[in-house]
Amino acid sequence: MSHKRGRALAGVVAACLVLSACGGGGGGGGGGAPGGSNAPPFPTASEDQLPAGTRNDVSGKNLFQMGAQDVWHYNKLDENGNPAGTTWRQVTSGPDVAGHVSITDFDGGPSTTNYIVGADGLFDPYPLGNTPASAANIVGGIFEYATPLYPVGAERRHVRSGPWGRDLDGDGIGESFRFEFTQVFLGFETIQFSDVFTLNDVAHFRNVFKLTLRPTAPGYTDYTVTATEEAWFASGLGFVKALRSIVDSDGAKLDPPHALLFSSGYVDGVNWDISAPPPVFDGSLVDVALVHKSLVYDSLRNVYYASVPGSVMGAENRIATIEPMTGQVSYSAPVGSEPGALAIAADASALYVGLDGSGDVVKLALPGMTELGRAKLVSDSLFGQSHAETIAVSPTDASVAAVSMAWTSRHAGVALLRDMAMQPKRTQALATSNLVAFDATGANLYGLNNETSEYGLRRFQVLADGLVQELFVAGTPSLRTQALAFAGGRVIAGHTLYDAALSAAGVISGASDCVPRRSSALLLCLRASDSGAGQARVLIADSGTFVIKASLLYTLGEPFGAFRRLVEGPAGQIAVSYAVADAGFGSVSKIRLFSNAQLLTPPTPAAALWPVTSASTADGQALDIGIVHNSLVYDSTRNVYYASVPGSVIGSGNSIATIDAATGQVTQSAPVGSEPNQLALAADASFLYVGLDGSGDVAKLVLPSMAELGRVKLVTDSWFGPTRAESIAVSPVDSSVAAVAMAWINPFMLHHAGDALLRDMVMQPHRTQAQTGSNLVTFDSLGTKVYGMNAEGESGLRRLGILADGLVEELRVTAASTGSLPRVVSFANGQVVEGGTVFNAPDLTAVGTVSGASDCWPTRTGTGLLCLSGRSGHVLVADSVSFATIASPIFYTNTEPDFARRLVQGPAGQIGVSYIPQLATPTIRLFSSSQLP
Repeated sequence: MSHKRGRALAGVVAACLVLSACGGGGGGGGGGAPGGSNAPPFPTASEDQLPAGTRNDVSGKNLFQMGAQDVWHYNKLDENGNPAGTTWRQVTSGPDVAGHVSITDFDGGPSTTNYIVGADGLFDPYPLGNTPASAANIVGGIFEYATPLYPVGAERRHVRSGPWGRDLDGDGIGESFRFEFTQVFLGFETIQFSDVFTLNDVAHFRNVFKLTLRPTAPGYTDYTVTATEEAWFASGLGFVKALRSIVDSDGAKLDPPHALLFSSGYVDGVNWDISAPPPVFDGSLVDVALVHKSLVYDSLRNVYYASVPGSVMGAENRIATIEPMTGQVSYSAPVGSEPGALAIAADASALYVGLDGSGDVVKLALPGMTELGRAKLVSDSLFGQSHAETIAVSPTDASVAAVSMAWTSRHAGVALLRDMAMQPKRTQALATSNLVAFDATGANLYGLNNETSEYGLRRFQVLADGLVQELFVAGTPSLRTQALAFAGGRVIAGHTLYDAALSAAGVISGASDCVPRRSSALLLCLRASDSGAGQARVLIADSGTFVIKASLLYTLGEPFGAFRRLVEGPAGQIAVSYAVADAGFGSVSKIRLFSNAQLLTPPTPAAALWPVTSASTADGQALDIGIVHNSLVYDSTRNVYYASVPGSVIGSGNSIATIDAATGQVTQSAPVGSEPNQLALAADASFLYVGLDGSGDVAKLVLPSMAELGRVKLVTDSWFGPTRAESIAVSPVDSSVAAVAMAWINPFMLHHAGDALLRDMVMQPHRTQAQTGSNLVTFDSLGTKVYGMNAEGESGLRRLGILADGLVEELRVTAASTGSLPRVVSFANGQVVEGGTVFNAPDLTAVGTVSGASDCWPTRTGTGLLCLSGRSGHVLVADSVSFATIASPIFYTNTEPDFARRLVQGPAGQIGVSYIPQLATPTIRLFSSSQLP
């Protein structure tokens, strides 16, 4: 960047005079400026010539990217365009909360510049580097790049002159200097760096630094050094290209002309490389470099409010007002010590502000920000003064607010304020809620603990004199959850929706936080990796079906470990707040304003198209279907497969796919519920049972229409939380009876939740013991027994008796391990098949094992078995009496994608193999061979 050029000037000019090597007495002609012992010194002067005209707003482009640990690599070319090596530049310090950041440039040797980055641009406090105090004071700082940018083609010029502050020529008289910086913005361009890497809207600047020192000793003349740089900056990436040179007034090339071309880097959390196409945002961006603690939106006045902490010099302890389209910021008068949590009244009449420094909550009138009152939060002799962690205002009464209070590391309870007076009844301290939200009537308050494995969701009744807890349920831990809201009769906690009684209704797949859109039944959700690093998107989802309608990229890289909060702004815009305390390791607080028309009117996404490709092996033909799915079953009555499609599939998620066994072509049902997973088909193919992991339900669908006949909620525990169906089996003699192996969703809890019996979609009261239950269940051929397998630890194979009102464990044996995790337990011909081993029923004595088999399934008729064998790509056709392998056709020529696979017998001569790998796209292979039964 041009900062390196400016620093080079002062050092070169001063060295020339000291060594008598440049100009006049040094044997040179001085090359230009008149001067010498007879010329008067440069006067002390400061001149700024700023061009007129409309400036270019580039706040949404993030041209001057300078994040913690960012690094850029460049190919270097000489003045003839020949390769001359490589170089790099990197952020070596900051940015801090005040915008200070240091960048070191290694072109020709390391040179470090300390910038201050703000809304007005890139400010260089010392453009000439380490100069005498006199010269430094006169030059002061300049905006190396001022924003908004000045009109295209117009010249910005800054001139400084006066005493240098040091005698360089040895005559006892100090020299004088003249410094000039000019810049012209040349417009936006397209630059191609490789065959696949092209950047559009790259800002092009021409910068000229010119420094003249005027000596006083006889025989010396003015000596001038001029550094010229053309620089290009790309959105979200920063400095990508330069043409540089330094010449002196004698024409000597102090730094020969050369070019720098971006080649790779790690910038804003993203690995960039010109060998791959650059990523593209799905909307327009405005980044507001504002250090803040909390952010809210005022829809009445169409502005955001942010609380600015005391560390921000010049704007400390104030409320910032942000214009959504431009990101321009204005500030209130100081409102108190360390403003933090914010909440706005539903009628936008008042803004509640938590003052962390004093432990108060202050109520400000809008828009003037005059104080209407304040309340002191609780203080404890041991834990000290508490502060407001979050605040919620009643939607029906702007004088009523709830405050989640916190000490330094502990919950301090939730309190109710009426007319800024704390009511006496508060919730219990130490185990309460970080986030709070009122229901639509203001009669109930909901609270969420997002800091412990409890992840407790609570309902409080709002009383005349405070709050009282009515209901508590454990949820699924997600320490990244920063949102709690109420809309449409449902509580929205992170990415999970609950009814008013705190029964889970469903989840938005892959989301971390969701907020309700003001004007419809849609949800706006953030989606990012678990660590918070890398690309992140905003999802638009239907709150009724939980189907994702759009997924929009709003950042290429988030700070590692950063907590971010989504705030809905004006129609078509969201704000993503990176608060000062939560910005992540080595990152800086900011606000990203992201606009896209789909946020206003989401499109109706087209049905997913799943690729079907043909393949062959030495033993048969295959169809590969690239469908994202969770489970697979076969309907022999209609000669189709059914697959459950998760909610992560845009537009087509939360559905059941029907797959033609002959062609592999896919059709999909309407949404059936949140996160369909396990499937089980009635023996007469009248019904399909579906486990809905997002709500903890099992739904019963009529075939072939997929209309819902009923659903049942699985076990929910106040401490362990909700459960999901890990395995479902349907009685072969009564399609209204099903067995379900349940598992806790909470990963911090013990896995098994017991086995339950459903009769006419009613869970029977007698269930097996939790914590030691089964992963896999199956009925015997008469529907009188259920067999279950614990495949994760004890390897326990169980026989369960079927009662009129449930299940009871009758027998348990330890099954010999086959060396791999069994994926199935099944029953045929009076035998239980678990993994590759066959057991007699009902006493569960082992009969034999199919050699080399990992999982075996009984064929629909006869005593045959179909088994998978490692990842060899072979299917074993074996006999359950002799255990001999009859055939071993190859169905997958290469190594199979993953051990996470299940075999389903299809029509005669065909199998379906479901692959759900962790690191690749799920697929289904339909393999047909004359060697298959």
